[in-house]
Amino acid sequence: MKIISLIACALMLTLSSVFAGPVNKNCPVSGKEVDGSKSVKYTVPFCCEKCVAKFEKDPNAHLAAVAKGEKGKCIFSGKECAETVDIQIAVCCAKCEKKVKAAPQKCIAKIAKTQKSEKKKDS
Repeated sequence: MKIISLIACALMLTLSSVFAGPVNKNCPVSGKEVDGSKSVKYTVPFCCEKCVAKFEKDPNAHLAAVAKGEKGKCIFSGKECAETVDIQIAVCCAKCEKKVKAAPQKCIAKIAKTQKSEKKKDS
């Protein structure tokens, strides 16, 4: 019974991040508005379910940490990865898709910076 519960929990965590949609509204390469039909998947590592829950509460608030994260290490604790969440980075075209795939963390940093400045404008 415990195994079934663990599998169900893992499946829910995976599906919730997949269906959440892209983390951005504008292409991180061109700056053009995107419709979400083209995107690049990026896997964010976490040490535990608590960190996953913290991230999934507001993924956009933690994009700067994702951009600075070390491969295979939790973005919050720095510990080895036991859990992962996939995020989607929306792009406007195939050319931009290749650029994001080549340097996803750089693009995530750009998205985080853009969102931070937009938040300041709205305040």
